Amino acid sequence: MKPLRILMLNPGMPVDPDQVKGGVVSAVNNLLLGFSSMDVEVRMVSFNKEINERTSRKLYPNVELHFLPEGPFPFHSLNYFMKGPALLRQQIREFDPDIIHLQTGNTFNFIRRSVKTRAKFVQTIHGMAREEAKRKKKWRDKIAWQLNAYLQDKTFPDNVVHLSEFSLKLFGKQIKHNTIIPNAIVPGFFNIQTKKGMDNRLLYMGVIDNNKNISYLLSQMKILMDEGKTYELDVLGDFLVPAYKEEVMAYIRDNGLEPYVHFRGWVTQSTVLQYIAKNDILVVSSKHESLPMVIAEAKAAGKVVVASAVGGIPEMIKDTEDGYLFQLSGNNELARILANLYSNSTLIESISSKARASALEKHHCDKVAAKTVDFYRTCV
Repeated sequence: MKPLRILMLNPGMPVDPDQVKGGVVSAVNNLLLGFSSMDVEVRMVSFNKEINERTSRKLYPNVELHFLPEGPFPFHSLNYFMKGPALLRQQIREFDPDIIHLQTGNTFNFIRRSVKTRAKFVQTIHGMAREEAKRKKKWRDKIAWQLNAYLQDKTFPDNVVHLSEFSLKLFGKQIKHNTIIPNAIVPGFFNIQTKKGMDNRLLYMGVIDNNKNISYLLSQMKILMDEGKTYELDVLGDFLVPAYKEEVMAYIRDNGLEPYVHFRGWVTQSTVLQYIAKNDILVVSSKHESLPMVIAEAKAAGKVVVASAVGGIPEMIKDTEDGYLFQLSGNNELARILANLYSNSTLIESISSKARASALEKHHCDKVAAKTVDFYRTCV
């Protein structure tokens, strides 16, 4: 059987690998590593605003990266509409793929309709515009995200990869071929040595905005501090909205949390591994999530994850077995869970070993890549 040829489209992937900041780009990088040991040929293509000419490099012997200039217009969608079809046709002529895997929808799905090819299209659903629309406060934002949701619903290809049952329930009925394959995690996280003891250190990773809800985490830290249970918090990521930053910083300052909250900004992947290694607990306090990469990464590293029971998160954590879930509407549930874990090395070590085993079964990049290729073969 000849190697399957896979053309993968993922917009906005940084040319510099040290600039990867998690999310979809990180998930794609992890999947590519899984493909590297398989009998497939992969070309990953990214439309990119930071370059003026096409560039490419070998990532692995059977995986190559191609970065294409996105175009001169200020809006991504306009560039894709104007230049996307020609660029995609060029890639199809050069590479002759069996599968074209879209790592985002909407605009790419409009592009694919203008292209004739023998290849089968596959899309992974990473975001859920309908859920995003529910949380927008400004009417203009609501309209924009509702339109985005309408387009998402109407433009799916026949073959779709869902990250969770939550996604499948939302979209699966309107799609011909569905499968559930969670995000891939690279061996570096699994190779982090198990930490001995408990230093009462918390970790937050990702964008800092109203949805990620760091304000709630800080309020729970304040409750614990007043009870004499002081946690240290490392924050990896940065703010999107200046007004929200001012609100968060004012709360920290007014409640005496400044000595205990450390903002590290965006850091390289190797530095992420270092922070995960030295911390005890990852806290995810989001109002909505699909299937957060950070939870899979932390579990792979054998860390206890305490997360809000929203979106697809309950599929990732067996409450009180390999992590903890809490309700945002509950009576300070997060504070109660963290109080129970405070200086409790025995409990931390028990949960962490089960977390790593669970992640190894579901998220190791080799297993995820194998499942993905199996789905490709059913499509062709």
